[in-house]
Amino acid sequence: MTRVCVVGAGLAGLAAADALTAAGVEVDVLEARQRVGGRVWSDRLATGALIERGGEFITAGYTTTERLAARLGCELVGMGIRYPDRRLHPDPGIDREAALAAAVVVEREAALQPGRAAVEVLAETVSDPAIRELFASRVQSATAHPIDDLEAAFLLRVSYLMNNDECRRVEGGNQELARRLAAGLGDLVHQGTPALSVAHDGSGVTVTTAAGHVEADAVVVAVPIPLLRALAFDPPLPTDVVNAITEVRMSVAAKLAVPLRSPAAADAVMSVPGRFWAYTTPCDEIGVRTVGSWAGSAPVVTALEATEGPERWIGEVAALWPALDLDPEGATVTTWLDDPWAQGAYSVLELRAETDESLLSTPVGRVVFAGEHTSPDWSGTIEGALRSGERAAADVLRLELQSDFANRHLSG
Repeated sequence: MTRVCVVGAGLAGLAAADALTAAGVEVDVLEARQRVGGRVWSDRLATGALIERGGEFITAGYTTTERLAARLGCELVGMGIRYPDRRLHPDPGIDREAALAAAVVVEREAALQPGRAAVEVLAETVSDPAIRELFASRVQSATAHPIDDLEAAFLLRVSYLMNNDECRRVEGGNQELARRLAAGLGDLVHQGTPALSVAHDGSGVTVTTAAGHVEADAVVVAVPIPLLRALAFDPPLPTDVVNAITEVRMSVAAKLAVPLRSPAAADAVMSVPGRFWAYTTPCDEIGVRTVGSWAGSAPVVTALEATEGPERWIGEVAALWPALDLDPEGATVTTWLDDPWAQGAYSVLELRAETDESLLSTPVGRVVFAGEHTSPDWSGTIEGALRSGERAAADVLRLELQSDFANRHLSG
């Protein structure tokens, strides 16, 4: 296999292109936006503060991220806050050991009945209402999807949602990973070039864009689920694959960044009733003079009126954390549902073992899929995107070996 077209220059697509290039394969990377990184987007406020509009928190187990960052010369720096653990307001006085013990019980029951409603399992297994609300709010925030619409399988990592290790970011912004990967590919990355359709057969693929056609031996499709659904394939993808794509739920989330008139200590606080949280970190690069806030799930985004602007949300942050000296001028809100090249935050997938087969990550002929939605064990994360890209590259190279074997067999 000599040439591969990669659709999407988010971290998944760039990781795939990087691995393929290292293996001696020619690549063309098509990116709809005028920037690389996809849903990882580092930006600056007028104050000079560095903010993350998309994927932000690098936590325990991000081994692929750590390895890639080291190779690219990107330093991972501590944010000074614990994630997913954070202070609760109002503080219900939960004993941490009691919560961890309850998490074990919840996970055991969820493993036995993964298809049951998550709220039912929580109600039956957690007698302490404060701990039950803690679990519900953390799961809803992490999945960015209403807890009432989740199955018990989403409770299998409740213990992880109590993790209190310091989280990290890439110095200079997480998007630096994408920028450096793209720099290594040079003019092989074509920005402002969305793919319109993919024609594929046993001999190769043709990817059509507004500017023309890209002929290749295989294609790696690394776009978010809503765009994957809209991408035309000829012939159409198999029915079971289409059904698997259709069944994936897409989360709704928004992020707020507000300048501070005076510096604050690094900290993270969650509103128990509002189910949103806010945090400060020296990673803003201007002396902890910015507060960020996360709203995960449509009900929370709606309650904060995030799509209307920052005003209501700023008021809620002020009530949650009155010690902050907020400067509403220069605040910014980022939503992903109205982004045409994302149409949502990230996929909502049940936890699965890495060895489990998934139609979302199984090649269809010479069409190979990548993206956080193809990594059920790491869905919705930077780590999942990078792992999926490397896995997709390996799938492409495996197709090449199979093709070479078939050609030798036929010629013999």
